[in-house]
Amino acid sequence: MVGDSDVENLAHLVEFGNPSFDHDENRRREAVDALGSLTDQRAIAPLEGALQDENGRVRVSAVSALERHKAFEPLFTALHSKDNEVRRAAAEALGQLGTPSAVVPLIGSLDDDDRRVQLAAVKGLVHLREPSIEALIRTLQSTNKNARRAAAEALGQLGTPSAVLPLISVLRDQDWHVRFAGACALKQLNDLRSLDPFIHALGDESTDVRRAAAEALGQLKNSRAVQPLIRALYAENSDVRRAAAEALGQLRNSRAVQPLIEALSDSYKNVRQAAAVALGEINNTKAVEPLIKALRDPYPEVREAAALALGQLGDPRAADALNEALQDADQRVQKAAERALQEITEKNRPVTRAITIT
Repeated sequence: MVGDSDVENLAHLVEFGNPSFDHDENRRREAVDALGSLTDQRAIAPLEGALQDENGRVRVSAVSALERHKAFEPLFTALHSKDNEVRRAAAEALGQLGTPSAVVPLIGSLDDDDRRVQLAAVKGLVHLREPSIEALIRTLQSTNKNARRAAAEALGQLGTPSAVLPLISVLRDQDWHVRFAGACALKQLNDLRSLDPFIHALGDESTDVRRAAAEALGQLKNSRAVQPLIRALYAENSDVRRAAAEALGQLRNSRAVQPLIEALSDSYKNVRQAAAVALGEINNTKAVEPLIKALRDPYPEVREAAALALGQLGDPRAADALNEALQDADQRVQKAAERALQEITEKNRPVTRAITIT
């Protein structure tokens, strides 16, 4: 264990080195780590110098050591290092230290060219919580698209209701990455004020934005989204169609039954699977025969979903087909059929009433 009295020798070694020390990165890292373990503030200056070491791992170790010393100013400086890893580590360190004075420097890192640095700054700002919120909302108006995107991501993670209206405006951003970040953030907030904006976003030119909007509308569980989601079942992109089917299942509205039955014939298995699951959730017996047919789908994921949905419906008409599915080549389908048959039996068990003799 290195004692506080050794700080001068260690500091001198890190700052000025010697021939063997200069050529051994492991020794330099060990010395930096040792300085980080000391409580003497004289360790900070040589650690700040180690941020310029020729070896990247030594530089990152210096950031960790400075974090242990709670040396905010050198860490602020490290956010502007030419080394991406140093900037990332500094952003993470400042977030962990939890000082409100880190908000402005971390906001500045949201427009970093390196995505990992942006995400580290987001993580740091989320860790700081309340002091970050107003600055993040202002950053949604930044001229830098990276900063707008990262600010939206942070606000979604923070989950603050005051961010809902500013994030709704982000759905009109010129950059699709920013709009997608805004949509994901609003989905996390799950606020009814975003209902109409999400319905409108189903027509966005970006597939990712449309998919996120469909997912969010399912979470909001408002019947006004049913018809727009039905239209989304016929979108060109299969991921959008899948998300629309899943959302309609969450809404559990009978108007979606026939469109979802049609989706059981979609050319993509992920859409057919989602449609089967949704029909089980809506629980309308009109879907029994189409789901029985889906037990013969070429993909086991779809057959499994159809079997489970038939169990939810509890209609005895499915019993013969489910008994056949017990011999399916896929074990997951066999188990789903067995479970569905048990559910059908339970739901159709005669109700026995006790007779009271007086």
